[in-house]
Amino acid sequence: GWILILTAPVLGALLPGPGGLPVFLIGFALVTFPGKRKLTARVLRGRRLHIEDRAFTGVALFISIAIPGIAWWIIWARYENAIRKLIEDYTPKKSVFVLAPLLAIVLTWLVTRISLKILNGLLKLLPKVRRKFRPWLRKKGLKLLPPRRRKLKNEPPLPEDEILELSAHHQRRFLQAWTAVRPWIRRAAALAVTIWIFTIMIEPLGENWPIVREQIASIEWWRFALASLMFASFLLFFRAMAWRRILKSFGYRLPYAPAARIWATSEMARYLPGAIWQVVGRVYLAKPYGVPAAVVTTSQILEVCLFLFANVLIAASCLLYFGAKMAPQTWPWLVTALVLIPTLSFLLHPKIFYGITNYVLVKLNKPPIVKRLPGRKLVELLMWMILGLVFQSLAVYLITDPVLHLKLAWWWVVAGAYCLAWCAGFLAFWAPGGIGVRELVFVTTMQLIAPAVVKEHFSNPSAFLGLLVFLGFVLRAWTVAGEVLLVAATHAWDYRGAMNDPAAPGRVPTDAAAVIPTPAAPPALARSSPAAIAAPNAAAGEPS
Repeated sequence: GWILILTAPVLGALLPGPGGLPVFLIGFALVTFPGKRKLTARVLRGRRLHIEDRAFTGVALFISIAIPGIAWWIIWARYENAIRKLIEDYTPKKSVFVLAPLLAIVLTWLVTRISLKILNGLLKLLPKVRRKFRPWLRKKGLKLLPPRRRKLKNEPPLPEDEILELSAHHQRRFLQAWTAVRPWIRRAAALAVTIWIFTIMIEPLGENWPIVREQIASIEWWRFALASLMFASFLLFFRAMAWRRILKSFGYRLPYAPAARIWATSEMARYLPGAIWQVVGRVYLAKPYGVPAAVVTTSQILEVCLFLFANVLIAASCLLYFGAKMAPQTWPWLVTALVLIPTLSFLLHPKIFYGITNYVLVKLNKPPIVKRLPGRKLVELLMWMILGLVFQSLAVYLITDPVLHLKLAWWWVVAGAYCLAWCAGFLAFWAPGGIGVRELVFVTTMQLIAPAVVKEHFSNPSAFLGLLVFLGFVLRAWTVAGEVLLVAATHAWDYRGAMNDPAAPGRVPTDAAAVIPTPAAPPALARSSPAAIAAPNAAAGEPS
């Protein structure tokens, strides 16, 4: 229906005669309220509106009062000072303030009544248009107001309000076109949002470039290099090894080097459009080591949820004090972070998390997770990740200190801003790697919570905003540099595994991978789905 409504103006300009009017009416009927078939039939038959009825009189009266009131409200809101000055200069009589609204109401009433009569005149022309338009549609495979009773017994009955029927040929073509175009529409929308965000951010940077350039020169290369090395170490020890520990708790002991290489390589896939590549990549890289796809996916979800929980806790702890001072565009992200605290606490409870996971695995005919990471170990991993975020925040402070002139005691300002920005980038599903969203939230948050002493170093707020935009870009380059360092280091560390050497440490021979014993399932799950529990482990190794 909306497609027809949007294409009606184009058809009206291209086709002779009323052209787009029937298309618009059909589209409007498709998206309107129940009873649209009866309404469409009435319109196509050209039955006029009984404008003398009370209903139309009441509608016309409402419109004649509402439109002048809305128009006056908009004009007053935009030109209040000019109107006040005009009244002071000319001092109109009191009768003007009474007669002017009454005159506006009367004129609107007349226009409404005339419009209804014009509409009745157009309705009289529709039967002639219908006699030419419906046969043409039928030839094109479009049946307007198709008969409710089917001639063939095997044809399904039509819904009560069906007004347009497409032939099977058109339905197939539409589905094929939609399947092909849908991913590109999503990518185009994501790209448009990202470009819009960067356009907003770059504007103050360009306006204050002379001031910002002086501050940029104060960032020494060794600070960026050391901070990148710190970030790579954070990813290795606090994230990759946490994922390896989760895998170990599930009964799959990966060597340190392959685990780090698999984690680092799969994480780089998040910059590709679509969140699936990060999951598929880790499943594919872990398959030669005998780890089933279901276990890899579950461990990855658990690791990401724990890391998100740690970021939420840091962001909420550091920024809750400044909640009342934040701008409206930052509040939704902070509120989301606060809401995620009880939500993630509930979902990460072992009984809830493993219950949901095993239910999904049984439905997919995959063996359930038998060996589990107990709640005490989950809390230990969460505390370990929080410690890692403190270490990461020191790296952020190392980069931003020469520019923002922050005291070491204020490291928690950049810690809270960056953790909140990471959460926003993670939740922004349309942006690969959170590009644009993370930078925008970091800039907005820092602009609001930076101490007044920091802002005094800059001549105007716009210059400070431009500098924060530049810092957002620097921090993005910092994360990419740390990730590239980690990928290069882990590939050198696990060189044989990266080259697909069958004799590399931890790899499972191809003939042995098919006979890896599957851990026995709990009795309750075995009773609920015997076929799923008895599924061979080789099937579980396939990407889900």
